[in-house]
Amino acid sequence: MKAKLKLIIIMVIAAITLLGLIWFGLYQFTTREAKANGQSADDILASSIETEPITTNLEMGDYIKLRFRIQTNSEEASEELSERDFQVRNIILRLAASMTDAEAKSPQGIEKLEEELMNEINEFLQSGTVVQVYTTDKIIQ
Repeated sequence: MKAKLKLIIIMVIAAITLLGLIWFGLYQFTTREAKANGQSADDILASSIETEPITTNLEMGDYIKLRFRIQTNSEEASEELSERDFQVRNIILRLAASMTDAEAKSPQGIEKLEEELMNEINEFLQSGTVVQVYTTDKIIQ
């Protein structure tokens, strides 16, 4: 009887240990995955601003309406960017007005616009840097 009880206790301890090791391994794996994927959505929202819709004419006379989410590397940079929204609008208007209709319609043209926007904002931003510009709205007429 005592031998059976010892065997059951050893099996229960082994099962608990095995479950603990499996849980630890899965926890480590998912934590590494989350870190590898970068910031969470909440972190991105906290360190970014969204522009108001901006409508301007393209080089050939068509109109484009744009809206961007500009992600910075810190909340302080995001606050500074909010205060400098007039400069951001100026850059967007200037860059969009120099685009052709074909550039505005192509994914490569929008990527180029986002990259130029990021580079020009980084020139005047003092408390951080822009790490990504996302086009969140685009309408061409």
